[in-house]
Amino acid sequence: MTAVLLLSSAVVQAQLPSAEAIAASGSFDGKLYTNSQLGFTILAPGGWNFYTTDQNKAVVAKNRETAVKTADTTLQSSAANTQVLFQATPPSLAGQEKSALFSSGIERLVKPTTVDVYIEANKKLVLSSPNLTLAKDIYRLTFGGVKFAAFEVEGVRTGVKYRQRYIATIRKNVALFFVVTLYDPKQDAIVDFSLQTIKFSK
Repeated sequence: MTAVLLLSSAVVQAQLPSAEAIAASGSFDGKLYTNSQLGFTILAPGGWNFYTTDQNKAVVAKNRETAVKTADTTLQSSAANTQVLFQATPPSLAGQEKSALFSSGIERLVKPTTVDVYIEANKKLVLSSPNLTLAKDIYRLTFGGVKFAAFEVEGVRTGVKYRQRYIATIRKNVALFFVVTLYDPKQDAIVDFSLQTIKFSK
């Protein structure tokens, strides 16, 4: 029976789209982002600027290079199955573009898990980085009728304090996540408004 279950799991995994295919199914219509594979939409903050496709690919490549340098096969597998959906910064007015970064990505999971297990594992991974402290432990949110889990950390980069929010849910054996980096707390309300526009069609 175990062998049959393992075989069934392998067949299901083989039928799932790759992380690259999931990311490629996303598109923008103005500020409205739609991902057809995951069946969700989100209205990005108005006036914010988006990173180019090449910039997003560079983030993915760097993430994979970092993972390869470690002996952690779980981390390597995670990086190999992770893609950026979009990244946005506030408009270039009076240095606002340096005040926040709103990112979204996906990880195609190699085995079924829950959002609680996923967010706990990511909390441990994030807090393993130096100069980061837990600002708010894991808590729950609901966007578009779907349950999300989140946590927040604080750190210092080039002498400037910042706060990060990690928010995730699991859809079709894919982790959909958002990472909000805030150097200016005033941008938090803008990002939160954007998150409230999340809708799921299926």
